[in-house]
Amino acid sequence: MDFALASQPLAERVAVAELADEEYVSTRPGHWQRALLERLFAHEGLTPRVVCEGDEAAATTELIGAGLGIGLMPAVTRRGLGEFSPATWLRLDAADCHRTLTLVWRPHAYLSPAAQDFRRLAVERFMLDES
Repeated sequence: MDFALASQPLAERVAVAELADEEYVSTRPGHWQRALLERLFAHEGLTPRVVCEGDEAAATTELIGAGLGIGLMPAVTRRGLGEFSPATWLRLDAADCHRTLTLVWRPHAYLSPAAQDFRRLAVERFMLDES
């Protein structure tokens, strides 16, 4: 899954080193979003300056849109918000910027209609290949 950077306009594609002096909105340590941010910065020998943190990753986009800082958000969030996004989206140019989501089911086991609908929705929403 690709990640996008939500921010005020800086450039279309940006590298981690270009964002070293920015203030970040993220989740608390231990959440996937924070782990990704710290891993990407550590790879460059940097430490992100997190000025706002919380437990709800979904709230991050609203906090960014309110001007509290910039942050990493998955491209699926951008697709979900569409034109109602409170933030400007950029692509972070980092090779290790990804997250893996896994959906597992037994091939010949019964799946309720609700489970079938969820599987179909998950494949449609999350399995898109963005360049």
